[in-house]
Formats: sequence, C-alpha cells, structure tokens
Amino acid sequence: MIKKITLMIVTFGAVLACTSESLKRTAYETMENVRQQECHKDLSSECPERQSYEDYQRDKEELENINQHSP
Repeated sequence: MIKKITLMIVTFGAVLACTSESLKRTAYETMENVRQQECHKDLSSECPERQSYEDYQRDKEELENINQHSP
C-alpha cells in the first residue's frame, strides 16, 4: 500500500514538473511571438534573431551561475 502511494506521489510530482516546464516554454514562445510582431510593425528597424527556448534557458542558467559566484 505504501509503495502504491509513494509511486502515485512521484508520478504526480513528475506530471507537475512537466506541466510547469511546458507552461514556461509556452509563455516564453508567446512573448517572443509578440516581440516579433511588434518589431515587424515598425518597418524601419531590424528585428533581432529569435532565440530558442533552449538557448534562453542556457543563457539564464549561465547568468545565474555567474551571479552566485560573484561577491
């Protein structure tokens, strides 16, 4: 019985983690789409290259590591 409860809790936690990551990815991609649309409305400016969510996460982690090691 305890094994079943533990398995259910672990499974539930994994589902929540996946859902959370999915929501973060969707929010990031939505903001990138809005930014691109706004940029294209202004025909006089060059729009920056769109950064993938994976690249964004990698850059974010690098900055967090730098900030943690700074005095």
